[in-house]
Amino acid sequence: MAKHHWNVLVFPGGMENGIEIYNSLKHCKEVSLFSASSAVPNQAFFLYQDNHIVRDVREKGWVEDLNRVVDICQIDVIYPANSFVIDALFEKRHEIHTSILLPDEQVLRITRSKKLTLQTLRDTLPVPRVYASATEPDKFPLFAKLDKGYGAQGARILQNKQEADAIDFSKFVVQEFLPGKEYTVDCLSDNDGNLLFAAGRERSRIRMATSMHAEPLLPQTDEYFRLCARKILKKIKISGAWFFQMKADAEGNLKLLEIDVRIAGTMCYHRCYGVNFALLGLYLFFGLPVSVCPNKPKLVLDRALCNRYLLDYEYENVYIDLDDTIISKGHINTDIIKFLYQCVNKKKKIILLSKHLGENKTAYLKKWRIESLFDQVIWLKEKDKKYKYITKSKSIYIDDSFSQRQEVAAQLNIPTFDASMTECLFDERIVC
Repeated sequence: MAKHHWNVLVFPGGMENGIEIYNSLKHCKEVSLFSASSAVPNQAFFLYQDNHIVRDVREKGWVEDLNRVVDICQIDVIYPANSFVIDALFEKRHEIHTSILLPDEQVLRITRSKKLTLQTLRDTLPVPRVYASATEPDKFPLFAKLDKGYGAQGARILQNKQEADAIDFSKFVVQEFLPGKEYTVDCLSDNDGNLLFAAGRERSRIRMATSMHAEPLLPQTDEYFRLCARKILKKIKISGAWFFQMKADAEGNLKLLEIDVRIAGTMCYHRCYGVNFALLGLYLFFGLPVSVCPNKPKLVLDRALCNRYLLDYEYENVYIDLDDTIISKGHINTDIIKFLYQCVNKKKKIILLSKHLGENKTAYLKKWRIESLFDQVIWLKEKDKKYKYITKSKSIYIDDSFSQRQEVAAQLNIPTFDASMTECLFDERIVC
């Protein structure tokens, strides 16, 4: 596909994973976002002005509903937001009027079955012992979860044989109970099977099957997870965004639990390091080359139905681009403005660094009522190097252009951000 702008339909748009896709893509100039969801109350009605109603995928007529939305909105690609919808879209893929961001058929077949995943990788990575019937276990407790479920659906601890007898072993994975720490490893791999990024996060606090806290792991732990990711890719040729989970047994040995080929809600953590899984997955789906340039400062995430961060980096100077950053898609980016006024409150210096092509640049700033917002305005020529105008000490840089951010990071070794990352710069702490 030659064009680099897409109408993207997030389906369903109001669930946790759909909201992460929304947050990842809402400021991207390459994307116009649309949503579809069932009629039940959900976040999509609060995120999109025009959320389209599609019947539940278990009801007759949902394909017709979805195709109506695809045709009306001229959708280029559907971005599935949960595993259950991925299954339904895959089954009906030949009836749907547009492309669907789905993994390869063989990849999906393996990863949608936890049993098959563990069978495929049992000679590659440590895996828990899995039981085929209630007569096999010689000790309890055990852990049971749906073979093709997601989000801890049906998960339970089996304390004795009587409870094991009540389980349908054909639908559930019944395995040894692992009492240790649990981790999710967010991954990105290209279309040739090369690992571009892998980093873990401990599932230390779980609510509604969602990880609510994340912070950096020890370097050696992440290195082990990268090794595991490469081993997985040798067996299962995954491209795009994916993740796997591991959990420790009583002796502290990590064992593989499952692999999923979709966007996870807490991928927001590594997105704010600079790895926009949803956008990069879209690029890879359409055959575009990608690379990553994650920030280095420590970032801690804690969630309570919204995302909040603490950035371990003190800055005094904010250098920021204008077009497609402050002004995006013909509107002011209110998230950016929120952050800039936070900088005003904190007495941080704001420097506009722009290659805007308009003749009357001052009038353009006045049009958007931001002419007095900046401590300094630097207008550059097209061939000027932005890093030459940036003070290295205690500075950050915000720009929609990856190449500009990459060059500034390489030359000055300072944190850089695009619009999707600036939420990690918000500081809502009350000063008493």
